[in-house]
Amino acid sequence: MVATFAQTADTLAWLANDPVSRVRTGQTPNQIVFRDQKACVRYFAPAVVQHPPVFCVMPLINTWSVFDLAPGRSVVESLTRAGVPVYILDWGRAGPEDAELPMAHYVDTVLGRCLRRAVRHAGVEQIDVLGYCVGGTFLALHLARNPGPARRAFFLATPIDFHQSGRLSTWAKPANFPLDAIVDGYRNFPKSKMLDSFQWLRPMGNPAKYKALFERGGDPAFRELWAALESWNRDGVDFPGATYREYVRGCYFDNALVTGGWTMAGRAVNLGAAQIPATTLAATDDHIVPAAAAHALAGVWGGNVTTGLVKGGHVGVCAGSALPAAILEWLTA
Repeated sequence: MVATFAQTADTLAWLANDPVSRVRTGQTPNQIVFRDQKACVRYFAPAVVQHPPVFCVMPLINTWSVFDLAPGRSVVESLTRAGVPVYILDWGRAGPEDAELPMAHYVDTVLGRCLRRAVRHAGVEQIDVLGYCVGGTFLALHLARNPGPARRAFFLATPIDFHQSGRLSTWAKPANFPLDAIVDGYRNFPKSKMLDSFQWLRPMGNPAKYKALFERGGDPAFRELWAALESWNRDGVDFPGATYREYVRGCYFDNALVTGGWTMAGRAVNLGAAQIPATTLAATDDHIVPAAAAHALAGVWGGNVTTGLVKGGHVGVCAGSALPAAILEWLTA
């Protein structure tokens, strides 16, 4: 499709009004039912409860609204409309005061408190849990180290075999990535550097994004989604320094979720200790967490593992209809 002159002029005028800064994500009504310092648990209530609840863990480096980008393009909206009570762990935003917090603080303490509070609020003994991207990695670690009220787990675009992460695994090698110098200098790894890194993974992604906008810019719904995705993408969160150091060393340098040998807060990291059933879903066009990196869970998880694919990219999958349908199918199985 080739944009007409009039359509191009209209799209340029729309961009000149800075729609990205004005768009609103996270519009589905929710209430905060628990706070733990900066973290909180957000509860999205269905009009009528028809299915068991689900507890979702987002990446520490992103905001939770990737699951609630825009009306009609929202995972939580789709799930609550189907009668699923949804809980989301919102990590909040790390600041300089969080630079020395170890990874176990997030994996064991904060995640554990939020999970238990969601279970209490839902009035159930066990709850289904879902983790997206690095949020899924943290969730997998938590479930292996802290057997508790989780009934079964769903991992979306979750890296497990980090040496299967394509270009990222090449960049994040000890010889190429001066981890200690970076953390010592920045303390918290800046969100701007994280964004730059992800953009360089696919250099033509930015031109392609604008090409799609100019070709489809006449569709108001596409414009709204484009602005929402761009707003969320720019609104990153700094990675707490000590946790980032431990995460990169354990996951990218040592690939310890697969090879073993990682000790966190004096306790061994072993995904084989997890006994609940799990589903791992990879996106077909994911250049950040390829299917091989995600599906490696089947080789190390202690419980039964089901693998699957859903059409989309690492972030775009959260804006389509296939993902809520897959989650709902899993919840009702």
